[in-house]
Amino acid sequence: MAEPNFLKNNVDDTSSATSQSTTAVKTTIHSAFTINNVKTIILVTLDNDSNLYLSWSALFLVQAHVHNLLDHIIPPSDEKAIRATADLKANDSDLWNRHDAVVLQWMYATVTQDILNSILVINDTAEACWNRIVAMFNDNERSRDVQLENQFSNTNLKDFPSTKAYCNRLKHLCNQLANVDSLVSNTRLVLKMISGLTDTYARFVIYIQQHDPLPTFAAAKSRLELEESTILQRAAHDSSSSTPAALVANTTTPLTDVSPTSYSMSNGQNHNNSRSRGKKNNRNNNGD
Repeated sequence: MAEPNFLKNNVDDTSSATSQSTTAVKTTIHSAFTINNVKTIILVTLDNDSNLYLSWSALFLVQAHVHNLLDHIIPPSDEKAIRATADLKANDSDLWNRHDAVVLQWMYATVTQDILNSILVINDTAEACWNRIVAMFNDNERSRDVQLENQFSNTNLKDFPSTKAYCNRLKHLCNQLANVDSLVSNTRLVLKMISGLTDTYARFVIYIQQHDPLPTFAAAKSRLELEESTILQRAAHDSSSSTPAALVANTTTPLTDVSPTSYSMSNGQNHNNSRSRGKKNNRNNNGD
């Protein structure tokens, strides 16, 4: 079995930023070698979910850039950086290989076993491994575009616990579409937001439609959350006012007409009617 490139030579830890001179004293430990667990920095573990790839790749690129190792996965484009990288490879290939191995470790540590089985190659380089991962997901870019468009169009407030969660989902899908070169304009995003609302927010929809031009998505989102808060407060107030005592009072209102006064008046009338009928009957009997 061939020995990996980064194991052919064993050298001490040194600093090797591509912009530094190769004549620098090799005593400083490069920051990349001090990372014990890259998963605490790259918080996304890449699996076959295409949506995760966008988040994972963004975090990985930031990590590589922070430690000045971006040229190990994406070759530089300007002449100065190209020369610096070429000089480092030629003058200190051992250090370059060790840095390359670090970047490979970061990739291996932040993907699932299935992905790892697909990308693991003996004598690999970080750039080649990165390109294989990119190809795995970019080959299905058009199908992901269609899938994301479908998700975006069918996102509605009724499927979420709050307007905040609903708007965050729309924004997330918007960003995902942008990453597959399918940009969503602010107008389309705001119109989608209001079209997916429930009837409870009819007044809010009218409020947004009256703006020309439409507000930014961030402004509309903030206003929608305020509207939700107002609706919830109103509902809580209405609920608290409908106490059991109030409900009893409302349901017994017809019975309160039978007050002591009315009851006495009613009895008095009945008593007088009885006396009148009694007198009339006596006169009739006397006449007989």
